[in-house]
Amino acid sequence: MALTVIRMARPSPEWQESYVRIKKGQRLVIDTEGAWSPDLGNRIGWCGGEGIANTPGGEGFLFPGANIGALLVKIGDVVIAVGSRYDNPSPADGVIFLAMNENPENNNQAGGLMTQIIVFDDD
Repeated sequence: MALTVIRMARPSPEWQESYVRIKKGQRLVIDTEGAWSPDLGNRIGWCGGEGIANTPGGEGFLFPGANIGALLVKIGDVVIAVGSRYDNPSPADGVIFLAMNENPENNNQAGGLMTQIIVFDDD
């Protein structure tokens, strides 16, 4: 059996609670649909969960080194860039939080990602 939940991830560097709890090692699948745009100054840059290709966020971003606009997941104290599709064991115990890899000082984002979270039972 598996638990499936769908959440709209807002284009924000603020962590958004999914209300889904997972244990370390449980299989976690995340799929996204849609488009969002990080704050790129005077440019529009629509992207999916992978973010803007070959454009890593620098210091001040939620997850430096991951693409600007990438979908991030935080479980416990662990942050991972999941992109458009993720299928791996959970790296930690805790509630799943979602966010856009963005600089918290930026505030001109748009769009959203429909995010399907599937947590498989421990067997």
